Amino acid sequence: MNQEWRDAKVLFRFNGVPVKVRPSFWPMWLSSWPVLIWLAKWRRPKRSWPKCVLIGTVSLPFPLIADLGHALAHTVSAKAAWADMDEIRLAADMPRTIYFYNDVSPDQHRLRATGGPLFSSLGLLLSLLWRWVSKTGSTSRELAEISCVSHGFILFGSLMPISLVDGGTLLKWTLIDNGWDPIEADKQVRQTGIGSVIIVAVAAVGFLLKWLAGRSKHD
Repeated sequence: MNQEWRDAKVLFRFNGVPVKVRPSFWPMWLSSWPVLIWLAKWRRPKRSWPKCVLIGTVSLPFPLIADLGHALAHTVSAKAAWADMDEIRLAADMPRTIYFYNDVSPDQHRLRATGGPLFSSLGLLLSLLWRWVSKTGSTSRELAEISCVSHGFILFGSLMPISLVDGGTLLKWTLIDNGWDPIEADKQVRQTGIGSVIIVAVAAVGFLLKWLAGRSKHD
């Protein structure tokens, strides 16, 4: 184990799994605060800045709940797979789920990769329900939409066929379970991941250009 992580502070334990945190995690999380404040102002330009700050502050836990909850949910699926997780690491990047013992079957690999996406799916559905019951134009609906985006973004990202996320794990071990050599399976996941990222990037740029064009017509 990396010495820095061996000495990292244990923030809490969940399902018996230590959640370790490094100092870089806190500024990363707090960096979303000014974005949420700006978003509150952008949605309603006539809203006062103090109220924007208040809404941004109240909104701040939602991205954390979506991100950390996704990782914590993997402890449940790992136990269900009889392939327990050893620790969760929080730093400046996304939460990392760590397994020191990986000599398990493809089914176990896939099962323990499902906890996060299931949590994100449930979080998204509950957020959509919250939005549905909230009055149009209310602060409640605004908060519900932030929760929707938080869970939806993580769900979408986690299911991308990329090596570091759940979609890549599911793809890799499905290929291996179907007779692929592990090295070839890893290569296929990398190639699929690169192609998927390019497609998403092109779609995002196209959507942004279309949105900007629409705004310019209104102006």
